[in-house]
Amino acid sequence: MNGSFDEQRRVVAPLSDRFDRAGHRLYLVGGIVRDELLGRQVDTPDLDLTTDATPAQMKVLVDGVVDAVWLQGERFGTIGVRLEGRTIEITTHRAEAYTSDSRKPDVSYSMNLAEDLSRRDFTVNAMAVDVADGVLHDPHGGRSDLEAGLLRTPLDPEISFADDPLRMMRAARFVAGYGFTPVPGLVDAATNLADRMEIVSAERKCVELFRLLSLLDPGPGLALLTDAGLVGH
Repeated sequence: MNGSFDEQRRVVAPLSDRFDRAGHRLYLVGGIVRDELLGRQVDTPDLDLTTDATPAQMKVLVDGVVDAVWLQGERFGTIGVRLEGRTIEITTHRAEAYTSDSRKPDVSYSMNLAEDLSRRDFTVNAMAVDVADGVLHDPHGGRSDLEAGLLRTPLDPEISFADDPLRMMRAARFVAGYGFTPVPGLVDAATNLADRMEIVSAERKCVELFRLLSLLDPGPGLALLTDAGLVGH
């Protein structure tokens, strides 16, 4: 399995050096980590980073290092920057709490990387690479699940899907797009929580369904949606 991350770390190195000198760390997260480990072609040059620095601290640290800064996501803990032609989003580690009537969390900041990763949708997306030293942080066994082709949630799937029901549709997309096999209990959890899809907007469901149908073979994902009783919700 691949995963040198040399090019991504090179691009982000000026930021990482500045953050490191201020006592903060930067980590590559999200699809770039998953796809690099799989050796898959990355569709976008954009990068997602997470850090223990707050948005206020980030604004100071990126000043003079990047080519442009966007602050639209600041209230959600995210600063956008442009560096070497790449769009980079840097988000403070988060701890999230959900209410029963919304998939939008109440966000609070965390200084704990493991806590941030535990709130992500699947273990294969819950890995982070330290930009400074290249160390992979994988508290939920995402790399092992990648190697085994398994789709698993970092938390109990009943908790993960209840928090954000759209993750059930994402599960279908990952099954179809990556050939992952859901671990025992994942589809059952989706079946038990199918009614939770009612709190997801029609727009968000349409976007996720379009992504699924755009895949080369959406069949396995559509089968999961059918088996879990999500069709019609």
